[in-house]
Amino acid sequence: MGSEWRKLPFTEAVEVNPKVILIKDQEYPFVDMKAIDPSWQNASESEYRVFKSGGARFMPYDTLMARITPCLENGKIARFVPKVDNDEPAFGSTEFIVIRGRKGVTENKFAYYLIKWQEFRSFAISQMTGSSGRQRVPADSLAGFSVPIPELSEQRVIAHILGSLDDKIELNRRMNETLEAMARAIFKSWFVDFDPVRIRRGDPVWSPTKRADTQVCPYMTPEILNLFPDSFEDSELGEIPKGWRPSTIGSEFNLTMGQSPPGKTYNETGDGLPFFQGRRDFGFRFPTNRVYCTAPKRLADHGDTLVSVRAPVGDINMAMARCCIGRGVAGIRHKSGSRSYTYYAMHTLSDRFARFEAEGTVFGAINKKQFEDLRWLSPIGDLVNEFEKIAFALDERIEKNYNETITLVSLCDTLLPKLISGELRVLDTEKVLEDMKWA
Repeated sequence: MGSEWRKLPFTEAVEVNPKVILIKDQEYPFVDMKAIDPSWQNASESEYRVFKSGGARFMPYDTLMARITPCLENGKIARFVPKVDNDEPAFGSTEFIVIRGRKGVTENKFAYYLIKWQEFRSFAISQMTGSSGRQRVPADSLAGFSVPIPELSEQRVIAHILGSLDDKIELNRRMNETLEAMARAIFKSWFVDFDPVRIRRGDPVWSPTKRADTQVCPYMTPEILNLFPDSFEDSELGEIPKGWRPSTIGSEFNLTMGQSPPGKTYNETGDGLPFFQGRRDFGFRFPTNRVYCTAPKRLADHGDTLVSVRAPVGDINMAMARCCIGRGVAGIRHKSGSRSYTYYAMHTLSDRFARFEAEGTVFGAINKKQFEDLRWLSPIGDLVNEFEKIAFALDERIEKNYNETITLVSLCDTLLPKLISGELRVLDTEKVLEDMKWA
């Protein structure tokens, strides 16, 4: 146990809103609240902005904690790490409280994990004041929370253990972003820009120094290239590859609009199927299981693409397992059964989904007929299947990384409170990792 560790009021253990000097009318990195993703430990500048007077001020590697509801409850806490390594000061939203390690008392990164500690967050939330929906944490109220302070050497080891897990989570995120970008580039090249057709037609997109299999047409082989026509023809959709057929979403895809079950069938204990109601359940790629349902009305299967159909329209995720979908979500799958083709196809509809966004006081939504009536271009031959083979392999790697990340997050959530409180000492951590099969 950490009973021999001293305890200090939070505001004596760390610096809260430390002084940072900025020069008026000069440009600095600016971080807005949207830049803070609760899933990741770091946040970078959203843009460069001219400093006038207001906003939180901070230095690289300071921790930014949202002080307003519901951002704090949602875990909007991150260290500021600039996109270019430097020691330039920055500023951001007025709704941040800035935390920095106190010299000789706390390491800066250890201070970050103090703030991530659920006991501290719960205390901060309990201190909120103000009108409903706009409550904030007064910075001086944090003095009422005492934190255990190990020796600096032990703080460094604790921060290293937790930081190593966070670094792997961050690496998986970046890998998944890269893999998805690759698959999107292939889809766009084949089915939106029609690069293979232009190559076969002899357009100048092809040259000996710009190979089709690397830059113009990712993952292209001569066999796949020959599946594309070598010319275009006019159609109601404009110029399209010869032989391809103008169609609709309803003709090419199976669409299921969600329907919300009775409220009494919901639970947060894992009983029944995961239930997704709308955008708030969506993540970067896969939805987060928060609510479950024992009497689902409408279902989506593993690998189905999930599309938000109410305020906002057009956010996209993929189902990790069979799930229940409410009226804010639709499940969709190409009639060939191709899951990856469907997912990347939906991403190309963003401009058409945007037409159904709210205007003024009108609630944004798209109904089944409107969704099915969206125009689509049906390619000929085995192109969908060929794309599926390539993209599915990339998507499997994304899913593997995602599942590993879930394990890492669970491990980090388990270790953090035990290490911060002193319940688990550093020397015991290796055994815990081994027991959890992560040594």
